[in-house]
Amino acid sequence: MSRITPPAIRTVLPFAEADSSRRTLTRHLRRAVTAVVGLALTGALTQAPASAAQASTNTPGRVCMFSDPNNVYTGLAGHVGWAFKTGPDLWSWGSYSPQGKTWKSSWTWAATRDYFKRAGYYSFRCKDTHQMRSASATQVWKNYPRYNPYSSNCLTSSVAIFRAYTPELGSLPSASGTAPRSYFKNTLPHYGFANAWPL
Repeated sequence: MSRITPPAIRTVLPFAEADSSRRTLTRHLRRAVTAVVGLALTGALTQAPASAAQASTNTPGRVCMFSDPNNVYTGLAGHVGWAFKTGPDLWSWGSYSPQGKTWKSSWTWAATRDYFKRAGYYSFRCKDTHQMRSASATQVWKNYPRYNPYSSNCLTSSVAIFRAYTPELGSLPSASGTAPRSYFKNTLPHYGFANAWPL
């Protein structure tokens, strides 16, 4: 007696359901492509966990610049934020945009990093320092001039704060008229900042 194999059963989705599935798939693909492009624009990123970047030498100070290369307001010019160490696992951080100043103090490194990640930044670079003049850096930030996209912006304020924080960064070149994305990627490595870490 021969065995009869039933034909393969094919499920047909109703038109509306199939169309919805295609839209969902397209949306997920767009998000994935956007994430990959964003990471590519940050330059070569070290693939170790971001938390490992907390490890530093025995120097008391540390500064970090955070990069958002595809900021909604600045486009491909990019956008940056700053952070500096004020004590054992205590940080002040901030950023400057056309919407105004953002500034917080006495945050842990984990909380600081998580804020920048949630705010859409992609990566950061840090440098350990032998001086930690947090009061001077804070004063520069509080008195920083009104926002100007060319001469008083996210990058120029970050550089001014780093210079005030330690004389070791006094030689950082002027950031006026420079794209934040370019300064983060090409200039910082020449002044002792470590490889970029993904957030």
